[in-house]
Amino acid sequence: MMDKVFTIKGHKISALIIDENSLKFSSQNHDTYSTFQEAWNKALSFATKVEIKYDAIKSIKKEENEDDILIKYKTLGGIPIDCEFSFINKEDYDVFFSYFIKNQYYQKTNEALTPFRAIRNYLIGLVATIAYTIFSYYEAIAIENGTIEEANSNKAKVFNYVVGLLGDKGVIAVGLSMAIFFIYKIWTRYKNPPNQICLVPPNI
Repeated sequence: MMDKVFTIKGHKISALIIDENSLKFSSQNHDTYSTFQEAWNKALSFATKVEIKYDAIKSIKKEENEDDILIKYKTLGGIPIDCEFSFINKEDYDVFFSYFIKNQYYQKTNEALTPFRAIRNYLIGLVATIAYTIFSYYEAIAIENGTIEEANSNKAKVFNYVVGLLGDKGVIAVGLSMAIFFIYKIWTRYKNPPNQICLVPPNI
């Protein structure tokens, strides 16, 4: 347990405390441990709350030269799930990992990713980018020709506005720049797969 609130960045989470039996994440920012706990214990709250029990954690991983920490754990129903976040303060990484090694007796290993594992997520990103670019390109042409169906949702209206603003050439330019980024990452990571820090609990 640490009497400290860590400022983090993640999906709908921005604060973390290391409690006695679990990690607690919240979408609300807090200055002190006590205010975090007070807000956490409120029955009625619009804040996103995520609690990860230490005995539910399967692994904690972080790639070298990357900021994101990936925690794999199981819910109460036994369903495997991930939690990904990064610390705003770089010094907090050492504090976080040291706690699990020294206080929770996690075993630390350094493992080299295989080339496929190193590029897997970027391959998915590249395929998704190509598919999304093709779809947006034909939407841009339909908007220009006035043949597009009327949008029913706000998201669709915003999408059509942006695509219409870019035009078919703009869509291709944006898609191409994103594809080049993914191709660059795939090439560099395949040639030189990064190492990864991995912590596993003593009961694994």
